[in-house]
Amino acid sequence: MKIAIIGLGLIGGSWGLALKEWAKSEEGKTAGLEVVGFDAKGAQRHEAERLKVVDFTVQTPMEAVKDASVVIVATPVVAIRETFEDIAAVLMNGAVVTDVASTKRDVIRWARELLPTTVSFVGGHPMAGKTASLEEADSTLFKGCTYCLIPASNAKEEAIDAVTRLVEIIGAKPHFIDQDEHDAYVAAISHMPFLSAVTLVNLATSSEGWREISRLASTGFQDTTRLASGSTQMWLDICRTNSDSIISWLDRYQDQLSSLRAMVEMAGLRDEQGRSRSIESTNPEPLKSYLEKARDGRDKIELAKQQQRKEESFETVPMPSKQEMRGEMSRLFTGGIFNRRKKDDQK
Repeated sequence: MKIAIIGLGLIGGSWGLALKEWAKSEEGKTAGLEVVGFDAKGAQRHEAERLKVVDFTVQTPMEAVKDASVVIVATPVVAIRETFEDIAAVLMNGAVVTDVASTKRDVIRWARELLPTTVSFVGGHPMAGKTASLEEADSTLFKGCTYCLIPASNAKEEAIDAVTRLVEIIGAKPHFIDQDEHDAYVAAISHMPFLSAVTLVNLATSSEGWREISRLASTGFQDTTRLASGSTQMWLDICRTNSDSIISWLDRYQDQLSSLRAMVEMAGLRDEQGRSRSIESTNPEPLKSYLEKARDGRDKIELAKQQQRKEESFETVPMPSKQEMRGEMSRLFTGGIFNRRKKDDQK
């Protein structure tokens, strides 16, 4: 079985390492797995081979996808359109194409417009990562993470099952979600934190006293602004392909900041001109309630995630026997039975 990875950054490299690690297992050995990689940058291809994140690399995306059962597109979002154009005529009938992009609506549209009807597209987005590139690729990067799956409307059931199984193989938890909901939700919990970090960095470094500010910056500032060190091209593409959702959240964020400003002003022992105010003339209660609400809200989210992990730990999924696994692996993309979900549905 041949799997092609187009784009050999952190996510593409981690996919390669995770698949190669699985290939060493008893289950994986039956697949006869071959992982081929392509990246537009020659230096990146060389590094991928040096780090052994793929079995080998090729010079073009067309070479990579030829005879591949699965194609994982791990390029920046806007580059996916050109990638689809490049590989469309070479994809073999029945191939499965997936991606790892942080926005989905345009990617799903490009897949519908550009990919042949003989292949299935299943959009993907692992909720995992870090501000690093290929050199920090990790076979365990996806362990325990939520992996969003957004199948195209014409994706075949066996293709959806195959991608679901591959997501499970790399240790992630498949989560099916509508493309519109996905883009709206990730704008709040992923894209807004990045833009907040960028804004805070630009705010601090635009001050005339930024050198002294940098002396005082410690873990709070570093942790809060970590995302600002991410790939500029990646985040530019994200903002371009999810602008409406981001603008909606920015408007609400701006309203929150305006309210917060008013509460800080009411609570402050100094006015805007820096003049002292008496304690009796201030009102800290609205600000206190706002801070408590945020603390309790974060605790609520963490408790919900802990409960979810607890519930998932009690789930048991019957595994096929060794003999069944060998048969399933050989028919992964021809018979569409290499999956547990389909087996469970038949019970």
